[in-house]
Amino acid sequence: MRVPFGEIAASLLLISSTMSTESGGVVGAITEAASDARIAGTWTSYTPTRFGMTTAEFFADGTCRFRLGEDETHPCKWQGTGNGRKTIFAVVSGGRTETYVASVSGDTMVIKEPGRETPYVRADSKKAYERQRLAREPT
Repeated sequence: MRVPFGEIAASLLLISSTMSTESGGVVGAITEAASDARIAGTWTSYTPTRFGMTTAEFFADGTCRFRLGEDETHPCKWQGTGNGRKTIFAVVSGGRTETYVASVSGDTMVIKEPGRETPYVRADSKKAYERQRLAREPT
């Protein structure tokens, strides 16, 4: 069986040239895909005195949802922006769409919205356990 190495090499070069991104070519595209995958999962908001007021769930297909307490749920969509951040388009009360920007580092995520930043931790992580413990302890 004859393997067409020259044709395979030419195809790979063509594919790699079409995958070039601002973040550094093929390696940047692979890195960005891995970065996008890091947001998938369940995240819980926290402040120094409150833990779990909002839960955010992100799915690999680009959909997500925010849960505020037991009764209120807001659907959303997310996409990578090419710089390690994610843009979130959430449908909020009244049916209007608001845009947020999220950045993920390990088990911590920060979602920026106009006038405020909300920190989140990945649910069921060591960091989530630590934050929950801190919120429950008396000051």
